[in-house]
Amino acid sequence: MTPRTSTTGSPRRTAAIGVVAFTVTVATAGVAYAVASIARPAADVAADDAAPLAPAVDADLEVKVPAAPVLEDYFPGAEEYTQERSDAFWGAGYHMEDAGALAELWNVSLMEAKGRAGQLLLDGEPVPIAPGSSLDMTDPATIAMLESMAYWDAGYTHEDGVTLGALWGVDAYEAKAMAGKMLHAGHQLPITPSGTPSS
Repeated sequence: MTPRTSTTGSPRRTAAIGVVAFTVTVATAGVAYAVASIARPAADVAADDAAPLAPAVDADLEVKVPAAPVLEDYFPGAEEYTQERSDAFWGAGYHMEDAGALAELWNVSLMEAKGRAGQLLLDGEPVPIAPGSSLDMTDPATIAMLESMAYWDAGYTHEDGVTLGALWGVDAYEAKAMAGKMLHAGHQLPITPSGTPSS
C-alpha cells in the first residue's frame, strides 16, 4: 500500500486537532476571567451588586399625594348637620319631604337643609316651611305612614299591639294599624302605652 503524501493529513486528524485547539482556547479564556474576577477589588463587586435596578428619581421632583376624602366629599353640607340640629329638626315634627322642599327653596343639599332648619329652630327663628306641609295628604301611603308614626311616637309597643288585638279580636298587626288611625285622628286608646312617648 502506498502511504498518503498529503500535507494536511486525514480528515479525522484535522478534526481532532481543531477540537483540541478550541478546547484550549475556551479553557484559557475561563482562566483569564477567573483571574480578573479575583483581582477586582471587593468594593467594586459590592457596588455592582448594590446597583439600583430602576432609574434614579429626581430629588427635586415633587410627589403629590391626593388628600384623603372627607365626609363633605360624599355628603355636601354634612358639617351643617349636627346631632343637636338633627334632634331639633325631627323633634319639631318635620319630615323628609319637608327637608326636600327646604333644600329646593335654599338651593342646597338635603343634609345642609336639615342642618340649617335645625339651627333656625334652636335659635328660635322661623323656618319658611311648616312641619308636614310638604306631605301629600291625598296619598294613602303617606296617611298610613303618619298613622304608624302616631302609634310608635305615643310610646306604644308591639306587646301593646298584642294586647289590643286580644281586646278587639284581631291580630297584632291589624290592632296596631287601627290604633294608629285612632291616635292620628286625636282619639285615645283603651290602654296606656307601656313605652315612653317620643314627645
